[in-house]
Amino acid sequence: MNKEILLKQLFYRSVHRGCKETDFLIGEYAKAKLTEISDLELFKNFLEEDDLKIYDWILAKSEAPELYLELIKNIREFHKI
Repeated sequence: MNKEILLKQLFYRSVHRGCKETDFLIGEYAKAKLTEISDLELFKNFLEEDDLKIYDWILAKSEAPELYLELIKNIREFHKI
């Protein structure tokens, strides 16, 4: 798939989550950092996770899967959480 198309799809999925909180947390991060993400496949898989799980992982209310820990750390740092 063309990288530009993939970036557009990932950005769209980042800001249209269905939950305002995750729309904001992931969407703002994607707006600023999407082109810098080295593993777009990992980010794509992350976006396929349930919103409530993602929200809890970002706010450290539950333990995230190890494969997402670095990404979640980056999102937390971006939002100064």
